Amino acid sequence: MQNTDFYPCSDPGPGKRVQILGKELSLKSYVCSPDGVHYRPKEGRIRLQLSILLTRYCSAHCPFCIAAPTSDPRSLEISALEKTLLLLRKEDRVRGISITGGEPFSRPELLNDAITLIYQIFGYGMEITIDTNGTGLRYLAEIRDLQHVDTVHISRHHWLDEKNEELFVRSMPSGEALREAIASIGIRDLFVLNCMLLRGYVETPEDVHRYLDFAIETGVPKVSFITGTPVNGFVREHRVAYEEVLRPDDPSLLFTGGFRDYAYCRCQDGVYVSPRGRLIEFYGRHSEPGGCEYCRGLVLTPEGTLTAGFGGEVLYQA
Repeated sequence: MQNTDFYPCSDPGPGKRVQILGKELSLKSYVCSPDGVHYRPKEGRIRLQLSILLTRYCSAHCPFCIAAPTSDPRSLEISALEKTLLLLRKEDRVRGISITGGEPFSRPELLNDAITLIYQIFGYGMEITIDTNGTGLRYLAEIRDLQHVDTVHISRHHWLDEKNEELFVRSMPSGEALREAIASIGIRDLFVLNCMLLRGYVETPEDVHRYLDFAIETGVPKVSFITGTPVNGFVREHRVAYEEVLRPDDPSLLFTGGFRDYAYCRCQDGVYVSPRGRLIEFYGRHSEPGGCEYCRGLVLTPEGTLTAGFGGEVLYQA
């Protein structure tokens, strides 16, 4: 007899129709599958991740950047952020907030005010993550509510400083500078290093070992290895699937779990044991652009426009 508590593997369905700010949207109505076969329906109220693009500006010029071009100086007005957050609190549809860009630390005073405002409106139970290229880590100590922030994701795409700078097309914090900045904050579990997997950079299991050994020395507890989303020719030519470098037959890796979202996304967690017996967590993620018939998140742009996903339907203009 078919188990009606699960969706069939081949059909995610159109999503659940709900009203958000007066617009009817289809939302993801199931939980990602640990086995890639069975998908449970979500129970209760469906909430979404909110991505806040604090600014479009970033001084780096990464050839794989999904947000390029990044020379636009526009930033989000704090009044527009407040209006939007108050509306979203009333809607009760936000489960977590990611602050990104552009480079959010290019406007450290705005980043500080935004974090304070989010906690004032949603309370300290709201999960906040920050995505940064690391150039503004010197401003971290100035964040008033830093002890409540869940994660700071630092982009770092090679363990060697010169190879990392080659991808950013600018000077970047050295590995030693990262170690000193992280140590000075004193919140060890705050940081994750994000590594884009690319041919010519981190592309083999041996490269992953070297990167993880480097990450251990910087003092971070976790590394995310990301298969590049094929947004342009560079990524399509250079992208490496995380399964190529995070291999189940690697005796240094212990896989602890994973999930699949049909053909849209897959991920896996685990722990690496270094030759010296030191441990660090790792995470592999692969996602494809678009393809689904439902909204997977909310996005607030620097122009004060709230959309259903990146480039999706406009829900509100502050």
